[in-house]
Amino acid sequence: MLSFTKDKSNCTGCTACMAACPVSCISMVEDSEGFKYPVSSDACIDCGLCERVCPLQKTSIVANPPSSKAYAVLSRDASIWRRSASGGAFSEICNAWGDDKTIIVGATWDGLIVHHKCVEGVKNILDLCKSKYVASSPDNTFREIKDYLINGRKVTFCGTPCQVAGLKSYLRKDYPNLLTIDLICHGVGSPSVFEDAMKSIGEQLDTVVTGYEFRAKRRVYETDHLQKIIAADGIRYMVKDQYIQLFLSQLCLRPCCGKNCIFRSDRRQGDLTIADFKGLTEVFPELIGTKRNYSSLIVNSVKGQDVVTLLSKNAIIKEATIEDIKKFNPLFYRQTWFSEKRDQFFEDYKSNGVAAINRWTKPGIIYKPGIRQHIKNILPSTILRFAYRIFK
Repeated sequence: MLSFTKDKSNCTGCTACMAACPVSCISMVEDSEGFKYPVSSDACIDCGLCERVCPLQKTSIVANPPSSKAYAVLSRDASIWRRSASGGAFSEICNAWGDDKTIIVGATWDGLIVHHKCVEGVKNILDLCKSKYVASSPDNTFREIKDYLINGRKVTFCGTPCQVAGLKSYLRKDYPNLLTIDLICHGVGSPSVFEDAMKSIGEQLDTVVTGYEFRAKRRVYETDHLQKIIAADGIRYMVKDQYIQLFLSQLCLRPCCGKNCIFRSDRRQGDLTIADFKGLTEVFPELIGTKRNYSSLIVNSVKGQDVVTLLSKNAIIKEATIEDIKKFNPLFYRQTWFSEKRDQFFEDYKSNGVAAINRWTKPGIIYKPGIRQHIKNILPSTILRFAYRIFK
């Protein structure tokens, strides 16, 4: 461990220190909880650059002014909406600001492992779409991004607020050809806990889980907790599987998340902030009965507002307020609770991962839509809105 990250709550795993090291003596090493932390080798020259670029070591966090505008966004392209966790804002931002030569950086799956990677062109972003509630390692993408920027390439980076802060701190200057997108973040879960949860699910289903998709859209927007389980013998859909139970209970989050997170603020790190649009029909009653969920899109910079101006061609945009975001998705600007049982869970987990997960969770439920969902799938949204108003 580096001296300034010995307290693990002071490290987000952003990799800024590793990228900045002039002698490449820092590597990211996984601990017993499954999270990666920087470790230096004997080649260290004690230059101190790693500490200077660490966003958590700065006396004040460099961020944009308070967020100014908020929108609900829905892609006009049904295929883009379907491949997205919510309204397709990420894809449409990439389409609006990028082209076939733009470098786009985001989280992707490699089997059951999540990591960041660079792709060229908006046609190649499919693997970067959808939510992934597992800690993603940026690997060496920070250095790659800097090289692209210096060579005049446009780059779009999407990640958690702490990852965006790490990238900006590493770069140490603003680049007009860089667009940053952060997320309203619940926290990041342990990759090893996730893998062991997949083993447990495989045992439950008597198969081997080979892939996974958070918040799957099987037909329409059915439930926030519907997950797609890709197994050796086929595909299942589950509600509140064992990993989701641990994640939502704050039992498997990185120590810097929860109450320790300093990046939950209305002074955001990214030019834009995206998330699900919580409380959609409360803010927009005319959308009652709609079969598509929308994304939240929050503007944090002039560059971000310029992108929003370009979105209207390919997306439906409804203007909301920052107060709407704060009311229905308070993780945008304030801390969350952190489970007092987190350390107890990990102590149990370290002895036998799968057994501990089975003790701390219940088996996931195979999803079978009920009569209410069948009705919602069949009836037009206009009839549903009319019926709702009569009922009210």
